[in-house]
Amino acid sequence: MRVFIIFFVSALTTMTSSLVGGLRDIGSQRQFFFDDQIVETMENTRRRLNPAVKEPSNPIIKRDKPWEGPDIRLRWIFFDQRLGKFRMRYTTRIFYIDGRNDKGELIVRGEGEDDPILVCEAFSDDGIYWEKPNLGLYEYEGSTANNIVPEENQCAYVFQDLHDPDPKRRYKGMTRKGSFNNIGMTYSYLYSYNGYEWTEYENNPVIDIGERKGRWGPTNFSGWDPIRETYAVHMENNLHMHSDHARRSIGRSESADMIHWSEPETLIVADDLDYPDTEFYYLFTIPYENWNIGFLWIFSTTNTTHHPEFVFSRDSIHYNRDYREPIIHRGDNGDFDSVSLYASQPIVHGDEVFCFYYGTNWRSPEQLLALGDAATAGIGLAKLPLDGFVSIEGARLDYSVVTTRTVTFSGESLYLNMRAALQQWGAGPCEVKVELLDGRHVPLDGFTFADAD
Repeated sequence: MRVFIIFFVSALTTMTSSLVGGLRDIGSQRQFFFDDQIVETMENTRRRLNPAVKEPSNPIIKRDKPWEGPDIRLRWIFFDQRLGKFRMRYTTRIFYIDGRNDKGELIVRGEGEDDPILVCEAFSDDGIYWEKPNLGLYEYEGSTANNIVPEENQCAYVFQDLHDPDPKRRYKGMTRKGSFNNIGMTYSYLYSYNGYEWTEYENNPVIDIGERKGRWGPTNFSGWDPIRETYAVHMENNLHMHSDHARRSIGRSESADMIHWSEPETLIVADDLDYPDTEFYYLFTIPYENWNIGFLWIFSTTNTTHHPEFVFSRDSIHYNRDYREPIIHRGDNGDFDSVSLYASQPIVHGDEVFCFYYGTNWRSPEQLLALGDAATAGIGLAKLPLDGFVSIEGARLDYSVVTTRTVTFSGESLYLNMRAALQQWGAGPCEVKVELLDGRHVPLDGFTFADAD
């Protein structure tokens, strides 16, 4: 009989009014095994990144309407607290290859030069099965029976702001003018109570790239950051690809009011542990207990592929990249997400973490030309169990021991999130035991392993 035992050894006391020096107060917040913040020693164990598991019905949003083309991309998504549903906006366009320019590069044309990209909306109760409603807002080929959102109801960079008590400002967003290669690019601030009717700030634009030395590239407005008590935006801090160190990097700017923004500061750059062709395209983050966690888009410029990495930070500034492998893997050859996989921010919902992304089986015009009608893109979903990004797993069959640092906590109970995963070794019982130690690591009478149930 194979037995896998984890001894979770802790030195724990209840909260006191005055903490003894050296104790770590964890309150009632979840504690994660991302690093050694809560762990003192480990025996016969190892940390493991748990890749998100893709939904079998992927892609959850695919081309099935006449106005949808082979290019479908996720614009924004969140669980809308006002509606009690998942809410998504995505873009689509119908395009074709229209010869080559004077440099010999293939030219991609949209269906209509005036407005080649359409923005559409979808809703879901469970994040898996989506409704594309007839919004009745936009006329397409003589009918408004579609889910297309007209330009006056759009906002490109949108987040749901539960921090702001004013329901009229529940949705906040930015619109952009100019291209990422143009130092005249600007951002304007808007807010809305329903995501359709937007009020524009009277003194827009609030960000003028021309005054900021033209360093902003592709951007994600993250929303309210409770750790630093500010609104945050992450961007390629290098004018898309014109980096001082010849690679795309990630920067951050902050604002207390969505109006006055700080100068961007670079947070993440490629280092010696990265492949030489590694660059960073986007960073999507969320506050999670007392951490900021997120997905960093890794761009491999040699084979022009994308995948997301899991990153985390305690202060929203210094991000840890210990786990340099995909948190969501690209699909196999021929799958809709086989070439590029672009992950949005994780969404904690119920007892699961929803990881939405859009994927493509092409990236360049040359690939489009080669694939022809087989070129496709879609929106997918991958999931993790609650708090399941990184775990500690046993490195032996008989036992593993984890000793925490000395902590205080509020409440009367501690819970350990655990999964018995023995498939690789065959079926067998799994057991967890707890022992309490004093400050000298001496087991407390009545709370030893022998006393544990």
